[in-house]
Amino acid sequence: MLFSNVSIYKQISEESYSKMVSLVDEGRSPKEDGTDGYMIKYDPNHNSFKQSMIVVVFTGMWLEALLHQEIVFKHGVEVFKKYDFKSYREKLALLGIADTDLLDSVDSFKATRKELVHEKAFFDSGEIKVAQKEAELAHKIMESISHALGN
Repeated sequence: MLFSNVSIYKQISEESYSKMVSLVDEGRSPKEDGTDGYMIKYDPNHNSFKQSMIVVVFTGMWLEALLHQEIVFKHGVEVFKKYDFKSYREKLALLGIADTDLLDSVDSFKATRKELVHEKAFFDSGEIKVAQKEAELAHKIMESISHALGN
């Protein structure tokens, strides 16, 4: 029997995603003048931002653990050792995932996760990312890969 935290990582990511969505919904209201758009309330504790970061980080942990298990189960330990430091794209391709939109999303996710986990404030990429949008991407990736691999 294999003991792994992969399902816990997924659960943490999904719970944080639900909290983030709820916080975003609570933090906005229709414009008072009736025009299109929303008024966004200031959150001094940055709660939806924090939940977004949890989603991104734990989705990455889930993906790493899942890919390890899937590759070992389907191809063996020696093949996994050859793929251990390869990209998510290459690992997913090995597992038969060929959806280029999903693979492109995974590449984008990996870059965002890396920037978040290994922050280099003095080497700003100049790109502004919205944490909630990145968490949405992570959530969609988790759903798509889970579906594709039957998890």
